[in-house]
Amino acid sequence: MTSVKGQGSWVRETQQGFTLLEVMVAVVIMAIVMVSLLGLKNRSMKDVMLAERITTATLLAKGKMVETISKSPLLPAEDEGEFEEEEFKEYVWKRTISLTPFANVMEVRVAVLWKEGEREEKVELVSYE
Repeated sequence: MTSVKGQGSWVRETQQGFTLLEVMVAVVIMAIVMVSLLGLKNRSMKDVMLAERITTATLLAKGKMVETISKSPLLPAEDEGEFEEEEFKEYVWKRTISLTPFANVMEVRVAVLWKEGEREEKVELVSYE
């Protein structure tokens, strides 16, 4: 800070603005924050898509479970198949009806599977009838 004499009194001259170094540091900090936020957004979108697929698979499994339980009588069996609707072509189902140690009680398992990238995901419902 320097002082300059003007019109009979001393006036302080202050420096306004930022130095180049301060601006560069601020830009670097903003860049780091932006990259972090973009990564977080992408991860969030993947999580939403997975949650949507889990919800769809759960509803499909519930429908297949209701269809299975409504058939009478239940006999031990294993089968699998695909869903007929075009929007559910990527999902497959597996159903297992098996005996339990208890008389007149059957275990019904319905699993809905789909590919998530390279791994296989599954939702499985179990009921005892």
